[in-house]
Amino acid sequence: MAQQDGNWENIQLALLDTGAGELNALLEHTQVSYDGMYAIAADEEVYSKLCQYYPLIETVAQDVAGARVRLEAGKSVPMGTGNDAVQLEAGAANVSEAIIRPESIVAVPAYLLRFVPYVGAAPVLLAVALRQAFYRATREHGANQLYPNAGDEVTIEVAGLLRSLGEVMSRAKFFRLFKEGRMDWFVARAEAEHSFKDGRIQRLPNTYQYRGQLLTPGDANDLYQWLLEHNISAEPVETLKKALSLGRDKLLCFPFRTPMADDLPQFSQAMSVHVVVAMALGVKSLSPEVAGLCDNLSSHLIRPESFLAIPWYWFHKVLPELGDDLGVLYLMCKNCCFVDWAHGQDRNTFWVQGGLSTLQAWIGSETLPKRIPHKDPSLRGRPRQEEVKDNSEYVRSWRDEKRNLAGAYLCRIDARASAHGQDWQLEVSDTQLVDHDQALKTAMYEFIQLADNPELGTALVSVLQDKPAQSLLLRAGKNCQDNQICHFETLVNQGICHSETLEAAQISHFDTLVDALNCHFETLTAPQLCHFDTIINILIKLKNTFKASPDTQPPYTLPDQSLDTPPEDENQVVGGLFDDHYWDLEGILSRVNPVLAKQIQQRTKPAAFISWLIYAALTSSIKSPLSFAVSRTLETLQDAGGPALRLAMEKPQNLAEQVWTASQRLGGGYLGGGMTMLGVSPDLQTFLNAEHNLQAQLSLLQRLMDSLGIHQQEGD
Repeated sequence: MAQQDGNWENIQLALLDTGAGELNALLEHTQVSYDGMYAIAADEEVYSKLCQYYPLIETVAQDVAGARVRLEAGKSVPMGTGNDAVQLEAGAANVSEAIIRPESIVAVPAYLLRFVPYVGAAPVLLAVALRQAFYRATREHGANQLYPNAGDEVTIEVAGLLRSLGEVMSRAKFFRLFKEGRMDWFVARAEAEHSFKDGRIQRLPNTYQYRGQLLTPGDANDLYQWLLEHNISAEPVETLKKALSLGRDKLLCFPFRTPMADDLPQFSQAMSVHVVVAMALGVKSLSPEVAGLCDNLSSHLIRPESFLAIPWYWFHKVLPELGDDLGVLYLMCKNCCFVDWAHGQDRNTFWVQGGLSTLQAWIGSETLPKRIPHKDPSLRGRPRQEEVKDNSEYVRSWRDEKRNLAGAYLCRIDARASAHGQDWQLEVSDTQLVDHDQALKTAMYEFIQLADNPELGTALVSVLQDKPAQSLLLRAGKNCQDNQICHFETLVNQGICHSETLEAAQISHFDTLVDALNCHFETLTAPQLCHFDTIINILIKLKNTFKASPDTQPPYTLPDQSLDTPPEDENQVVGGLFDDHYWDLEGILSRVNPVLAKQIQQRTKPAAFISWLIYAALTSSIKSPLSFAVSRTLETLQDAGGPALRLAMEKPQNLAEQVWTASQRLGGGYLGGGMTMLGVSPDLQTFLNAEHNLQAQLSLLQRLMDSLGIHQQEGD
């Protein structure tokens, strides 16, 4: 190791002779170790700067000690991220996904739906909303639990709780459910608290305490009967272990347990497994071993981690139209379907034993299940009258509307006779768009087709890909006047933004997009069928679909003579580090270590290095184009190929004029296919099309001009 330390000192001296003073200052803040190769460890700031000198360090280490070198960052981050946490922005594959937002879901506890036959649909919906509130409250405090525990508390306003359910029930109904005691099976409401504000008494939001994992009365009765049948009083531990080894269908009734006439009267309320076991044993308290087994049995029967994932869109838009009873019946049927990843089979149909009577018992309604239509209605029976009285027409329309609404989510597809009567086979559909969102979907696709227009398409991409412009568009969408998005000048006058917020080109694109949105969506926003902030959010989720593919340009093999277009001003000539037909490699490599520069000139062709330099300068993910080009040229001893090589093979004067022309035109706001007529080759456009932000494109062109020394000079 001592010899290796001496070799590192020799390497440092050789690096000092190169004249790179900054490099030696950086090495003073590093730690060097040797494990077959030198490992240079540094913090993030020093590491990023050392990467620029890595080709030089590697070459000197090979020449002096014949050793390899690697750089190590003190803090590892994922590729492509900065110092902050990874930020994800949810996109959408199509307009329907952008509206429904399937990534935003409500986790409906599967077991909670078994309470519907006992307490009704509305209390279970409130329990679902409270369960979601418990989950969010624990997440805010950094808890890792997937479901609330007994004793957890959450404070939430009644209005916010009802909004989460699409306001499917009134505030009066909410308090009536608590007064009737039907919510006591799930949560306990604390006493109301008040505070003084501005001399007035103000009631604080309600606090709810979670009661824990409880069995329905029917499940508690079935478990109690099973424990007695298996003589739990004689061998409690062995009996509970046997219960844990059995499937749930051996202990409980599926898919849903309904009240029965022979249920024991003591099971009229929700109970925990611990209470049921204590009743079966005839004791008041359980031993530690039995209590631990009861914990496991409770999780085994209730499965608190088992959820039914339903989009928030369904609760906000669909549930108010279905109503609480039909909505909960849909959730119960949806829970009977599954996705089988083991065999690649999905099931969206299931048989209901007893058909109509069973569904009536599930939801506690005689008329509701009758609304479920048959997928292929029969033409048998008396034909339907075309002309009826006004009051009969009203009733008929109401029934047709309800049946059509129910049929969009639940539909009878078959029937069969069984010991339970007539069984029904139901087909359960996924979440669908409501009528006014269907109209919005159609309008969005029409607008996307309009984006094929070069002017609108350019404005759309430019605004959506630029964060300041995107944020300003969202603010403008929320502050509409007369159902119209305000233009940039109006926003400045209202104090929403400053005149320096956007550049001149972005202002033009912003106003172009605003005019198109106002004109196209006025038929939806005027009658309040949708809002502009909804439309803008959909466009943001779809913004990647507006990107032009960088590979859509036709093959470009030979330089087109039509591209040799002189500058618009004959008194201005574009110059650079080139002479006639050749690039000045010595001038370009003047900032590179002389040893590396000499190796490039001796071991490779000039076009190979120039191609790598063009590729690096026009690729935004590469931070130091010159260092990258030197490293790749010496490592591969080959050219970059593709568009980069074709650009490097062009006449230096021709390429310099193309780059300068593109920079001037982009800086002036001339975008899109117009550049082709101005002497810019398809290969250069291929690199620029990879970036859809105007400033990013200008930055890439500026990097290439700095690397090749391209500048404007006065003509003779």
